[in-house]
Amino acid sequence: MSSPSPSVTGSIHTSEEILAHPRFPAARGAFVDAVLALHEGDQFRSRLLVEAMRQVTFNLIVSLHLRHDLADRSTWATPQRLKDEIKPFGLASPRRVDALVARLVQLGYVDIRPSEHDGRVRILIPTAKMMSLDRDWLVYHYTPLHVMFPDPGYGEPMTQDAAFQRAQRLVALDFSGKGAEIMANNPAVMRFMGRDSGVLVLIKLIQISAAGSAKDVSYSDIGARFGVSRTHVRALLEDAAEHGDVGLSGRGGRLVELKPSLRHAFDRFLADAMSGHDMLYKLARERMAKAQRSALSEKLD
Repeated sequence: MSSPSPSVTGSIHTSEEILAHPRFPAARGAFVDAVLALHEGDQFRSRLLVEAMRQVTFNLIVSLHLRHDLADRSTWATPQRLKDEIKPFGLASPRRVDALVARLVQLGYVDIRPSEHDGRVRILIPTAKMMSLDRDWLVYHYTPLHVMFPDPGYGEPMTQDAAFQRAQRLVALDFSGKGAEIMANNPAVMRFMGRDSGVLVLIKLIQISAAGSAKDVSYSDIGARFGVSRTHVRALLEDAAEHGDVGLSGRGGRLVELKPSLRHAFDRFLADAMSGHDMLYKLARERMAKAQRSALSEKLD
């Protein structure tokens, strides 16, 4: 895993700093609301993309495409390169990656074309639809940081700046191991992230818990919001209950209550993710500034 440059290291907001910040509850609430605003009620998007392996695959396709250099075969965004990048996450078999890529192609998120240099090689190319959704994701990933540290804030991702998207995804590829580390260090949240729409169920419970009415929520209420069955949500929450993450009550165990341990686990996961995105933001800004200086130098020459 790469390390950030010395010019960036000292300015990164750490997980501990974030958790201790007085605005952390507001940042958490803003993140939860932003995620649900994008996904709640959109059954298609929720079921297709919000699961750890699917989202990692989506992000890597974007990053690999932006790193693609026709003159350097080792950078080509091939299906095999995608599988190699996903392997450290331990999330999926090569066959499952192929199936997901085929689904993304079918739904208009990815094109597969022969290489211009070698027609035997297939290249993965994200469509404009995919790049637009990726910018939406960057908004909600940077929303809690923007709320917590509004001066100077995180204007580029919040305004969906395409130049920032390119720079951020390019540096993110060098730090994909950091994402795998965050997942491995947060097993309670990963139990939700590893299931279809599981993280959305968790985030909805976090939102309702903050409003003080978590015990009023049933399996069917949650499942209907994201297009998943009551049976699927029940299995997810029963597994969480076995791990002591939620309490189930009422007839058939239909009512759900978050346990403090899961709330704390979610906060830790969010703080780790915020710290990681802060690092990527600063590295991306550094990359953009370097590119601007280079362009100006060439113009002057």
